[in-house]
Amino acid sequence: MMKNNLLLIWILLLWSSTLFAQKTSEDYFGAWYTVGVQHRFSDHFSLTPYAELRFYEPTSNYNLTFLSLNANYHFKNSQTLTLAYAYLDIDSVLDADNMPNTIENRIMEQYSKKHKLGALSLQHRFRLEQRFLKYTDRNEIQHRFRYRLSLKYPLNSTFFLGLREEAFVNFQDQVFHENRFYIGLGIYIKKQVQLQMSYMKHHVRKNNLNRIQVGLSIQTGSKAPKPTATPQ
Repeated sequence: MMKNNLLLIWILLLWSSTLFAQKTSEDYFGAWYTVGVQHRFSDHFSLTPYAELRFYEPTSNYNLTFLSLNANYHFKNSQTLTLAYAYLDIDSVLDADNMPNTIENRIMEQYSKKHKLGALSLQHRFRLEQRFLKYTDRNEIQHRFRYRLSLKYPLNSTFFLGLREEAFVNFQDQVFHENRFYIGLGIYIKKQVQLQMSYMKHHVRKNNLNRIQVGLSIQTGSKAPKPTATPQ
């Protein structure tokens, strides 16, 4: 009887440890928290500091820190050219480990255009990125192109629906390696302060991830228009 009980306990332990070992990033419903502040110096120039913190779970299991500074030139009221720098600290291991994180320094060139179709607001964003990656065993430079279409539909003066689709084109191996789809609800807390809560389906290489995204966008300066959320 004792031997049977020990055998049963051993089988249960082996089964549970196997389940744990098989867990991947796809098994977690993670979260991205973002904040961006665009300060408008004039009709043509603005700066946007931006921060993003990602977790594999809603409030735990650290994944990534993203910090960037965007210099923007606005022209024709609806078009913007941007030059930006970003710093990333990336942990690709789900649980605690003693390995150093991957560090990335990124340079970005961007063009965006806004227009309207009735009540619907649209934004097209085209971006080139040069990624300087520092792995534990090597350094690497990667290049890619991103296109994002954003749609915003006002429900009333306070709430709006938002939808975004972004495709990535890698100039190295696995050309179409990433895609992001967002859908969510936005709230104008004040005239120049916007909170947006979204669900994101994130395809990256062989992973199919489910994430929530909570973003705060703030506009400052005498020329500040209504804010637009700009997850990176």
